[in-house]
Amino acid sequence: MFRIAVGEPYDPSVSEWPEGSLYNYDTSGHWILIMYQNPTEREIKSIQEGVANFALYVQSPVLFLLHQFGQMAWHDCPYSWWKVPSESRSLPDMTPGCHALVKTVLIDASTGIVRGLRACTFSSDFTSWLHMAIRTQAKNHWTDEEHEKAIQFVYRKYSPEKMAQNSEIKCLGGD
Repeated sequence: MFRIAVGEPYDPSVSEWPEGSLYNYDTSGHWILIMYQNPTEREIKSIQEGVANFALYVQSPVLFLLHQFGQMAWHDCPYSWWKVPSESRSLPDMTPGCHALVKTVLIDASTGIVRGLRACTFSSDFTSWLHMAIRTQAKNHWTDEEHEKAIQFVYRKYSPEKMAQNSEIKCLGGD
């Protein structure tokens, strides 16, 4: 069984990670991985205890899950259902009123050690929008080239903060 704990490696086979944020939805649910070189106590506390803001920006064929913890800046995570290994792909639940759980892991990019953990829910409306966006994405196969082209198009136009401002829907973690 896969175990994640503060003070232990996220993946014992990986000791260094590129800085950035990743969002994934697969058979294990919704995950955000945040990799910072030597995260500060402020960053750790913001992720573990700060107000969690989420936003969804869709630029077909890519959806961007945006997150902001505490006083930190907005960060974006491009996602494509087609980038998930086929054995881990899963279509999300569309049960009305569902509040999806998102697990966030802060990893020290320089060591691979977990420095913070957080679990909270998306609002019911946000969950519905996100799950519908994933299901829509799954109906249309996109090439890696189309995926990358769409990401770069958005990055030329918008910062993560602007994407959040122009997002289809937003919510607070725990709503």
